[in-house]
Amino acid sequence: MHNKQLLSTGNNRPGLVFLGLFLSLAMSGCASNTQLEKAEQQTTTAQTDTTSSQQVKTKANKVTSPAQELTPELLYDLMLAEIALQRNDYALAFDKYYAAAAQTRDSRLAKKATRVTLFSKDDAQTFKAVKLWSEIQPENIDVQQIYASSLISQNKDEQALIYLQKVINLSDSFEVGFRKTVSILDTIDDQQRVNRLFERLTKHQQDEPIVQLYRAKLAFKFVDYPATEKHLKALLAIKPDYLEALVLNVELLKKQHKESQAIEALQQVLRKLPKNTALRLELARMLVKAKQYKQAKTHIKRLAKNDLAPEVLFAISLLSIEMEQLDSAKQYLERLHKHRLYASEAAYFIAQLEAGRENYAEAEGWFKRVRSGKYTFEAYLGLVMVYSQQKKFDAAFKLLEHSAGVNDQQSTEILQIKAEVYAQAKDYTKAYEIYTQAVKLAPDNHDILYGRAMLAEKFGRIDLLEKDLKKILASNPKDNQALNALGYTLADRTTRYQEARQYIERALAISPNDVATLDSMGWVLYKMGDHSGALKYMKRAYDKEPDPEIAAHYGEILWVSGQTQKAKLIWDKALKTDPEHRVLIGTRTRYIK
Repeated sequence: MHNKQLLSTGNNRPGLVFLGLFLSLAMSGCASNTQLEKAEQQTTTAQTDTTSSQQVKTKANKVTSPAQELTPELLYDLMLAEIALQRNDYALAFDKYYAAAAQTRDSRLAKKATRVTLFSKDDAQTFKAVKLWSEIQPENIDVQQIYASSLISQNKDEQALIYLQKVINLSDSFEVGFRKTVSILDTIDDQQRVNRLFERLTKHQQDEPIVQLYRAKLAFKFVDYPATEKHLKALLAIKPDYLEALVLNVELLKKQHKESQAIEALQQVLRKLPKNTALRLELARMLVKAKQYKQAKTHIKRLAKNDLAPEVLFAISLLSIEMEQLDSAKQYLERLHKHRLYASEAAYFIAQLEAGRENYAEAEGWFKRVRSGKYTFEAYLGLVMVYSQQKKFDAAFKLLEHSAGVNDQQSTEILQIKAEVYAQAKDYTKAYEIYTQAVKLAPDNHDILYGRAMLAEKFGRIDLLEKDLKKILASNPKDNQALNALGYTLADRTTRYQEARQYIERALAISPNDVATLDSMGWVLYKMGDHSGALKYMKRAYDKEPDPEIAAHYGEILWVSGQTQKAKLIWDKALKTDPEHRVLIGTRTRYIK
């Protein structure tokens, strides 16, 4: 068919065919439709278990566009609009599409004009286009929703009420239409305004259960928990099996910190909906938080029997880790790893889990499987550390040689890891130099200052240690770790015992049960000659955690207090756990020749 025939005027049928073809191509050629789709989705409430979106049938959403003569001028404007859109000239594209829609009364062109305004984010033009679209398709529920939402966004509540009511009237049932309208009201942050609109919209349906439910939901949204409770009690008294109300009641109990009641209420809901994965997962979370691990494990196992979405698998993996069910957590993560889009994420968490269990060789293999995604950088750092833990220092240094951060934060983290690897390789001077580079990038980073301070102690520069720790304390006087480290070092490496004790006492006041600080207090009291006081603190520390260094200190104080046999037993037991511990071996050797 020749172009001359297509451009003919009058009632020539080929022109009409071409207009439909052109519009279908133009619609599909649009750069992106996601913004309008999101706008449309925001006006549609997700349906509950009892009413799915597939069951909702709207009236007259398909309106046949009127037959329209395609003049050369109209075709020219449409082509110009499409070219302008491809060149991101949204103002010109809108002008042409809007004018064409107004002239032809074609709903497809009105929709196209609306899409264009969403690209340009011009609210005034969006309103203008949607208004025209609404006029062209007055029986299209979706368009009326969008128009009502646009009116609400401009605070034109009186006009919006007309179209909100129209959405209800056009729907197959009051409940279906009401859910659509409430989703629009839910975008309003002013409680008085939304309540005013809500009451006017529902003045003839006050006794409808769905109205009472959303009245409770609105009260909950605005943190009016007494009102929420009042509305829910009234609703459940009439309709005790109303699942949405029962679920909202669980959320209310959680917000009121009534955890045991919330758990009981959710268990009742699950009896009615035993196959609801989301609710069972939430119950498992609540049970873990309440430390009811046995019950939580039962629900997690029940969930795990199903073919779960990746997000659910990930959630139950984290819950299992929190319950210290590490083997189960790994199994769930391995299932997650089979999902291509989640493979790297799962590999990272398995690697972290195995590193935490000191299975460094296995952790290394999993870290290497993290090839993309948001944990790529963290996996790189993790791989360096597991190399270091296995004393594969050459591999660690080789990996670090080719590293570069994309910003100051990543560069700082790389330097910090590099310093830690050199420290583990016992090259303390080099490690200190690298920490100093990191301090220049992040002068107020307490972790880096603390790490450098600990290295300074290893080559006898107590003055440098004191300088870095005091800088931390100047910024945060309640830093328990810095207080304890400074107090212990002064007690162990100087004779400034009274000053050391003051720092340790401050640390104990902040964390009275911290094992390291209890050990430090015992050690400073021992240095000050108070052996009985020292033994009390050392016993508390040792009973909590029989760490080799604590065992070395406790044994020494026991020995000089005359309890030599008990001291020897404690030292020998600790040596079985860590036969190469430097402090433990040195202490024992001083007293047992």
